[in-house]
Amino acid sequence: MKVVVLGAGAIGSVAGTLLANRPEVDRLVIADRSVDAARRLARRLDSGRAEAVKADAGNVDAMAALLKGFDLAINLVLPRFNLRVMDACLRAGTNYMDAATDLALAKEKPGDTVKAPPYVHQLEYDERFRAAGLTALLGMGADPGTSNIFARMGADRLDEVEEVLVRDGDNGMVDGFEYASLWSADTLIEEVLMPALAFRDGRFVRLGSLEGEETFEFPPPVGPLTVYNVDHEETNTLPLFIGKGIQRCDFKIAIPRELADALRVFQKFGLHRGTPIDVEVKATGETIQVAPRDVLTALMPDPKDLADKASGTASIAVVVRGRKDGRKAAWMFWFLLDHQETFRRHGFNATAYPVGAPMAMSAVMLGRGEIARKGAFPPEAIDSAPFLKRLPEFGIEVREKRLT
Repeated sequence: MKVVVLGAGAIGSVAGTLLANRPEVDRLVIADRSVDAARRLARRLDSGRAEAVKADAGNVDAMAALLKGFDLAINLVLPRFNLRVMDACLRAGTNYMDAATDLALAKEKPGDTVKAPPYVHQLEYDERFRAAGLTALLGMGADPGTSNIFARMGADRLDEVEEVLVRDGDNGMVDGFEYASLWSADTLIEEVLMPALAFRDGRFVRLGSLEGEETFEFPPPVGPLTVYNVDHEETNTLPLFIGKGIQRCDFKIAIPRELADALRVFQKFGLHRGTPIDVEVKATGETIQVAPRDVLTALMPDPKDLADKASGTASIAVVVRGRKDGRKAAWMFWFLLDHQETFRRHGFNATAYPVGAPMAMSAVMLGRGEIARKGAFPPEAIDSAPFLKRLPEFGIEVREKRLT
């Protein structure tokens, strides 16, 4: 295979590192708007097998020229560039994969009718990718990605599906910090304060920010954590692809209650906003432009500096409930990754690794013909068995429990 990894950040580093060690990959290019970042990553990869190039994901013509002759583009830049990269793939005749969609396209307020979730903009590419004989695998990370596979597993065991609940929990901590985000603090603040999409009584609805507080019992050693509704990709696609009469679906993530309370206050004061405002510096009298959210994130440690410092365990758990042979039935599927052990084994913490690893795994599966479907679709649209066979090979052990 010839593969381009677009984006040299944390997830690109995981995917690139794993693919550089695979015999299926005979050419690997790391592309980033910062050629220095691309070069740094390329130099770290096995045997100098990777090339580094500068790339502008917003320039369709330039991206198409870059991707020409490659089998797969793994898109790990900001989701707002997804459609342009998909356009470039169609022009170049290159398969496509990403880890997230542009949830910010949603304009509904809490309580508004949702005519179509944001993911439809990418799903509308299905016919064009089919006609071109290409695959666009959408949302193939941890969550979304592995979580969607778990939902498919559960649905396949039931005659009717009543609900799918996706839960993301992490009891990780970093000594010396009251609170440290192990992924982009900017993205964290933006995502958790967006109105959350959920599926209720067979229709999409918009909930308010940080609603639905509950305690979810994650498998040990994570244990019980407080979780909240957050906007996420799974609630965009699972109701469309799971079938079997699904009535409810939501996503909740574990957030310390103190942080959730603080974020609500930040939102009231507008401190969550990412657009610059004029600020007078009292010490000097000068006026500068600064985005309020940038101030908050500047006061937090950089996740890139915490890879080897985090302790604790991360988990993605999915509960699927419904009916089998006329009786109620339910399963929970999950994985657990210890931050320190994951760093020792793979060189990444348990936040970044389970996002990049399924992407590298799926690249190998595409090359081997184990993912043969053409078009644009999320992981739950196809058989879960090939994914489950490969996940342990990439360090992710799937566990399950039948619920009463």
